[in-house]
Amino acid sequence: MTEPAKPRDPYSFGDFTLDVERGTLWRGAEEVKLRPKVFEALRYLVENPDRLVPRDELMKALWPDSFVTDDSLVQCFVELRRALGDQAQALLKTVPRRGYIFTAGVKEAGPPAGPGPEDAVASPAPRPRRAVYASVLVAVVALAVLAYSLQALRPSGAALMGKDGILIADFANTTGDDVFDGTLRQAMAVHLGQSPFLSIVSDERVRETLRYMGRSPDEPVTRELAREIAQRQGVAVVLAGSIAGLGSHYVINLEAVGAADGEAILREQVEVESREDVLRRLGEASGRFRETLGESVASIEKFATPIEQATTPSLEAFKAYDLGRRRHFKGEYYEAIPLYKRAVELDPDFAIAYAALAITYGTAREVDLAAQYSERAFALRERVTERERFYISNRYYVDVLGATDEAIEVMELWKQTYPRDFVPHTNLSARYSAIGQHERALEEAREGVRLNPDAGLAYVAVAQNAICLDHYPDARAALEQARTRNILPTYGRYMLFGVAFLEGDAAAMQEQVAGAAGTPVEAGLLANQSVVAAYAGQVRRARELTERAIALAVSQGFEESASLYSGGQALWEAAYGDCRAAKRTAERTLGLSRDRPALSRSALALALCGETGAAERLIDDMDRRFPHDLFLKTAWLPMARSALEIHRGQPDRAVELLEAAQRTEFGTVTALWPAYLRGRAHFDRGAPTEALAEFQKILDHKGVLAPKDFNPAAMILYPLAQVGRARAAAQVGDVAESRRMYESLLALWESADEDVPVLRDVKREHGQIIARTEAGGRQLDVPTGPTR
Repeated sequence: MTEPAKPRDPYSFGDFTLDVERGTLWRGAEEVKLRPKVFEALRYLVENPDRLVPRDELMKALWPDSFVTDDSLVQCFVELRRALGDQAQALLKTVPRRGYIFTAGVKEAGPPAGPGPEDAVASPAPRPRRAVYASVLVAVVALAVLAYSLQALRPSGAALMGKDGILIADFANTTGDDVFDGTLRQAMAVHLGQSPFLSIVSDERVRETLRYMGRSPDEPVTRELAREIAQRQGVAVVLAGSIAGLGSHYVINLEAVGAADGEAILREQVEVESREDVLRRLGEASGRFRETLGESVASIEKFATPIEQATTPSLEAFKAYDLGRRRHFKGEYYEAIPLYKRAVELDPDFAIAYAALAITYGTAREVDLAAQYSERAFALRERVTERERFYISNRYYVDVLGATDEAIEVMELWKQTYPRDFVPHTNLSARYSAIGQHERALEEAREGVRLNPDAGLAYVAVAQNAICLDHYPDARAALEQARTRNILPTYGRYMLFGVAFLEGDAAAMQEQVAGAAGTPVEAGLLANQSVVAAYAGQVRRARELTERAIALAVSQGFEESASLYSGGQALWEAAYGDCRAAKRTAERTLGLSRDRPALSRSALALALCGETGAAERLIDDMDRRFPHDLFLKTAWLPMARSALEIHRGQPDRAVELLEAAQRTEFGTVTALWPAYLRGRAHFDRGAPTEALAEFQKILDHKGVLAPKDFNPAAMILYPLAQVGRARAAAQVGDVAESRRMYESLLALWESADEDVPVLRDVKREHGQIIARTEAGGRQLDVPTGPTR
């Protein structure tokens, strides 16, 4: 007779115990619920610790007899990270484009504790035990994935490689061909910028110094002017160059000098046979320059993608890109778009230009266009430098997959590889802000400012997160500092408007509105004015302002932005109980665009109004068109579905659906809408204490709601939370709190339009509360929401 298999001991790691026999995960004495596929993924990694497990291997292990997309695996790891909570980052590492490493010290925990077999969940099918790799293998794999150890690649003569950096002057061009103007300088910056050990002085820093010198920030930076700027900034080295014609050939001269004494460090002359070969030969000279400064050969070989491959072999395309980049880094994002478009028209394989288009369209909140360009850049990512590959991968995870955890992993790796680069810090700030981790986001933004005090977007990142944390003076100080230095991006006006609103400074709000007139952010400021009016219950003025914002955005060619403003209006109309208007506005929104923001906001508005068929069609459309977008799957779709369940009289199901959105609810995109819906559901299920807590979340985080970007519907949650809390307090018998909330809202809506449905309900309920007070606390029937 065959003996039964010996039960396998549980594994322990961190605070967790994985019971493979029972199919359960425990954190201390508390069971962590995992769906079967997520459990299998965790078990496979635990049984293969300290090694890079490729994605394909995991896919075959988890779905041996099925074909599934990569999205299924990504979703598993989103859920797994959520289950591991604050230990996820220490236990589980994502290696972009490769796979995953389970880095915890895994031990066999001995016989299982906890519930007996009769309580156990059925275990997934057994899998052979893998050999446990020594922890040294983790380091080896990690070093390989991180593209060599930076310590091993550290330069031997690093005197000129400190934080003081290198300033690249404009190349003197005597060829008569203006395609070389600016192009060669930027090409050198791209190639030298590949090095983790060199710090290239940014254009922002150069422009700022020129202003302090009383000169035009757009003035060409000659060799002598570059030395003066470098001396003022404490920069160590100036790299100057020239290009001249020699018959059908070209001659490039390069000279690197010490900024302080003008002593030559490197002089080199390169003869180039043809115009098309200029970038390649310039890149070769750049490599020799890096070696002269002491960078190791191994590092140069690793981080030395040829310029013409990393950028484009077309000088005309590079010229258009450089002009766009100059506009971009002056904060003129919208003006950069046609120049970047020209670059990719001239070279359809210009990966960096596609990435630049993605970020500019993302800034304009043209999210579908941003996703299209991000996807194109990602397909071409092998053509760029290591640094640009990080950037492109980050945009792909954000714009196309909505995979915040993957994007964060990429940014953390970028930080390690390029410790002097401020960009991964500002990008990390954006990602942490999107999921509501504003303390961490603020820390990253401040580090971005420290690394590049001339980067206006870093100051804006500081301000955004300070606002979300209700630190309004800190936000204002960061923005004023950027404005004083003339580096505040145009969209910084949204933040200044938001701070002024939160501080009750109407004059400062009007200053931002007036300053935005005639600029690309005028439409956004109109939309923000609209939400302020809706917040005060002035819905007719709010609609008029939204109409103006939409018309202006459409006239500028930004239909997706227009649909975002319209979708915001549909949301507050639905939440205020005017469902007839909300339905019309949702139709208009979808007529402008059927991108993700338009679909998601329209679906939620229709769901709030109980328009089941229309809402479900939009939900299905999003599922079909954007199957890989995790942010939709874990935020907007659960919110729309939960709103439908509330109308179906299934509040328990609504609360369950909202669990997926809990992680992002304090973020800058969903902005506490999950808390509002959860409060509504708890109220309906007869749990007023839980409802009170959800509505209080909203009242305690006004900065998260404030108009400071392109989220023109969130601020109306504040008065709605007052209504919800008043109703829930009445349900638990706290008449004093209920009356206080009603009267606080009525004071806020002193100048509100009389025909707002929720206001009519509030006045009626307030009268009932007063009557109840006078009657000594007699029971009061409290409605569940606005009259439909």
